[in-house]
Amino acid sequence: MATKLLSRRQIWSQSWPLIFANAAIPLVGVIDTAVIGISGNATDLAGVALGGAIFAIFYWGTYALRQSTTALVSQAIGRSDRRQSQLVLMRSGLLGLAFGAGVLLFHQPITDFSFGVLQGSIGAEATGREYVKWRFAGIPAAIALFAITGWMIGAGLPRMAMMVQLLLAFINTVLDIWFVIGLGWGPMGVALGTSIAEWVALFLGLVLVLQYIHKTTGFSSVLYKWSYVFHFAEFKQLLTVNRDLFIRSGCMIVGFTWFINSGAKQGDAILAGNQILLQFITVWAFVLDAFAYTAEAHTGRATGKKSRIDLLRAVRFTSEYAVATAIACSLLTLLAGPFLLSAIISDQQALQAALLYLPWCALVPIIGVAAWQLDGIFVGATRSAAMRNSAIISVFIYLAVDYFLTSSYGNSGVWAAFLIYYLARGLTLIIAWPALLRSIQTG
Repeated sequence: MATKLLSRRQIWSQSWPLIFANAAIPLVGVIDTAVIGISGNATDLAGVALGGAIFAIFYWGTYALRQSTTALVSQAIGRSDRRQSQLVLMRSGLLGLAFGAGVLLFHQPITDFSFGVLQGSIGAEATGREYVKWRFAGIPAAIALFAITGWMIGAGLPRMAMMVQLLLAFINTVLDIWFVIGLGWGPMGVALGTSIAEWVALFLGLVLVLQYIHKTTGFSSVLYKWSYVFHFAEFKQLLTVNRDLFIRSGCMIVGFTWFINSGAKQGDAILAGNQILLQFITVWAFVLDAFAYTAEAHTGRATGKKSRIDLLRAVRFTSEYAVATAIACSLLTLLAGPFLLSAIISDQQALQAALLYLPWCALVPIIGVAAWQLDGIFVGATRSAAMRNSAIISVFIYLAVDYFLTSSYGNSGVWAAFLIYYLARGLTLIIAWPALLRSIQTG
């Protein structure tokens, strides 16, 4: 019997819950920034920006775990391999908890080294250290949650992923307001509130996934045998994909950290303004990633089935939605940005800096959509080496361009180089696309 072809309606029904789920992920940072922006000053904002940049090194560096889990689970489902999809969940979850525990154990030397590299004022560094101290308490849960949500997306359960992420954002909001505005705990309050919310979200996500497996396919007996869980070839595949994606994420972290550091050289007000605008970009990136995630799942299934037709339909339909949404995000940034910035920034110097560079921020969704969409396509096909190479080349291009533009044009140069970085990420993956297509052997 012929398999029903993927449709635009199916793409939308799977993508819209991920828009809300993904938008909720950066809301953790947005809420932290907004609460500090309302109750604090430019130095507090700059400190949270620096602390957030340090935490991001390990948080987003391990985001590869979400991507690899989604890809391997969707490919297993494409092959109708229930056992393997469950083993991927266990392997990824254990890997996430282990890495998070390691980071937590060595958080102090990590913090000292990181602040030795970043360049902020004395006040901003003191605030940032207080933020990071409490933010690291939630990192094992945050990383392990990547495995849980990655499994949900790969298994075609976007609404479940949305539920978990919205709960995380809700608890984080309530605790941030209580700890900071109610109790006056400042940066420590937003960090502690976020850490608690991450542990609660991990517990809920795990319960939902286990209930779903129990009610649908049942648990495979191999989950209770360590020889299967740590099967050398299969565990090596997970580690290899994560290695390449970790390097890719590391390059992206270098890019984003460089952007923040370049802004820090312009002063606390500009750093604070750039940090607020970066939250806008982060939200739009995750909104657009909803279509990239859907592409991951369907590209993975097409790869598992070796179906080029399914691959091309998934790429086409998800990309159509992504481009249209990117245009809408850019327009919304221009139209609603001034109002939102005025509402969340009390420091006038930081506000003026954010308003001045808002048009640069509005260009990012349109220019960056190709990079985000291609990321999803390449992840689903587990073309991790191509993604790694693209990331390395792109970040070197960015650092070189930033060096020349920032010295001549100040913060305008910082933003221009950042846009070129997105262009480089997209173009390098476009070059690698023909090889990916050739790897899908059948029609």
